Amino acid sequence: MTATPRSRRLRTLAAALVTTAALSLTACQTGTADATGVVDSTQPPAPGTESTEKQSPATGTDSDTSGASSDSGESKGSGSSGNSGSSGKEATQVADRKTAKKTTSCTAKGTKVTVTDAPRPINHLLIKATNTSDTTCHLYYAPYLRFDQAQSAVPFIEESKPQAVVTLEPGESGYAGVLTSTPDGSHPYDATSLTLYYAARSGQGSTGAPSHPALPFDSVRIDSSNAVTYWQTSAADALMW
Repeated sequence: MTATPRSRRLRTLAAALVTTAALSLTACQTGTADATGVVDSTQPPAPGTESTEKQSPATGTDSDTSGASSDSGESKGSGSSGNSGSSGKEATQVADRKTAKKTTSCTAKGTKVTVTDAPRPINHLLIKATNTSDTTCHLYYAPYLRFDQAQSAVPFIEESKPQAVVTLEPGESGYAGVLTSTPDGSHPYDATSLTLYYAARSGQGSTGAPSHPALPFDSVRIDSSNAVTYWQTSAADALMW
């Protein structure tokens, strides 16, 4: 059957309509994808993404807070430690004061005194004072000596003054040398007793009870040259003068 011009136009029009419809459908599909992309880009992020974005500053804040907390903790810790250290130091000082060795001046109470004749040099006596107590004591300056009922104490030999006070732990001894007389001395007499007074820390007078040591002989010749050394830590030092 031969197509007429009219039928050909109709087929051509129908084909055109089909093509147009196909193009429109394709365009609609493309437009929908684009629109979806646009819509998606303007929508809030997905929950997971939102969580991630919010977590970062949150983490930073936590870190800062942690840092601040740490600083605060260190500050408090330091303060606490400082206070603890201070308190500990104060407690130690108090404990040290409580446990510190108690010391006192040596006196007849807790001190044994003996007097012996020194073979050298001649005309010398050696005084030995031993701490018999359980407390450390100090022998200040020199012993105040009085033979018999003398009006004044025996003079000190100033050149014998030691660099430090003689300190006696329990059981330890201090020494003093006594020059009794010389060929050039005047006003000689024979003394039969001796009283020893302990010098006060202030250097003014004596302290505590005196000692009354026995002399090595029934009597000892004393004259105007009579003198006594300062307390020494050894017998050799005491007999050098």
